[in-house]
Amino acid sequence: MPPLDVFEEHGEIAALWGTRLYDGRTVVCFDRHLDLKPLVPGGEELLMAALADERDLAGVVRKQPIRGVAGAFGLDDFWTAASLAGQVKRLVWVPSWSSRPGWHASALSAVSLIATSGESPEAVARECCLRVHLCGIELHVVPWNLLGVHAREHIVADVAVDIDLDWLVDEHGQVEHPPSRLAALVTMLGGEVTSMTWSTRSGFLPKEFRNVSVCVARELGHSTTLSSYLPETPWPEGLLLDVHRGAPADPWLRSEAELCTSAPGVAQALLGLLVVRTDPVAGKRYYDEAVSCGYTSSWLAYKLGISRYAEGAMSEARSWLCRAIVTDPRDTLAMHARVLLGRSRIEHQEPGLALAEFRALAADLPLRQGVWSTVDLLARQVGDEGSREEARAALASIDRLLRCDVAEELST
Repeated sequence: MPPLDVFEEHGEIAALWGTRLYDGRTVVCFDRHLDLKPLVPGGEELLMAALADERDLAGVVRKQPIRGVAGAFGLDDFWTAASLAGQVKRLVWVPSWSSRPGWHASALSAVSLIATSGESPEAVARECCLRVHLCGIELHVVPWNLLGVHAREHIVADVAVDIDLDWLVDEHGQVEHPPSRLAALVTMLGGEVTSMTWSTRSGFLPKEFRNVSVCVARELGHSTTLSSYLPETPWPEGLLLDVHRGAPADPWLRSEAELCTSAPGVAQALLGLLVVRTDPVAGKRYYDEAVSCGYTSSWLAYKLGISRYAEGAMSEARSWLCRAIVTDPRDTLAMHARVLLGRSRIEHQEPGLALAEFRALAADLPLRQGVWSTVDLLARQVGDEGSREEARAALASIDRLLRCDVAEELST
């Protein structure tokens, strides 16, 4: 059997798009995270220009695994790019968790922070999946233990299988699935495995688990071939892993000067993310240094906003959260920031302004139950019956969507 392409980062599978490998096929993606959201501002234009010029789409992949650097798309939004490029229209996302009573609500929560751009998500819950239309893709969220049922009942097209190896192991090194289980699920699908991704440089898979790629390939009767083309990151491997873990910053701060020289701007922001939880003042200093080097970190701005919010400094919190939003207004991080902005209005006893912010947020996130609940609460408080009626209708629709969970619990 041919060797499997193994990439450093998930967005690199764009290198395979020119082969028309995914055309007309259902893509089944095993991944701990759903890499689907609107592209960064200007990203769609860059992508379409590359398509028009018949350029290699791998050339417009972000070169670093973080937000706010040059590139049309990257590891967290490449399925949207695949949809715009005409490659992927039907995606089955298999998260690492299994079904349990209430799992549809977990699935809905996972997709409800993806901005819809005013389009109807057309959500439907079935016993084996949650189906929703987002970013030009018909997405099915399927727990791994229900994949066999889903495949028999709902997958009719040829299957292409995509694997992100963090599906097996989390960033803390906790093994959730053996390679044999993943191989059995893939074999059951009967499709072609198109690629695997390590996700170590982005901090989602500890580097000591990179060899699971060989184990999975062996279980499937394949060898592997290194297909990554991105340059190495100019910071030590493991830095982003510690950011995700919330690990102490001391080991990296000892090499601060070297880091900041080799990756000006981005390195300062990453160092800020390491310290911001315990030392917001240092986090702000790193943010300012990053800006002076030409890099604005929405991620660090958001974390600084959270720290000020927790301390009750609402005016400063709003300022930082607004900086996070303006960098990439359609990002899921921006949606989180907008929720906190609305809550800060509530803390300031400004229910009318809070209602306006949450109504605007609900227009972008029509499946977000907590947002609609807040609209309902605020509308009742200010006497806005129109908004309250809209919120209650949306909440009733979400409740109907999730009723199959009740049926599942009764049957078990």
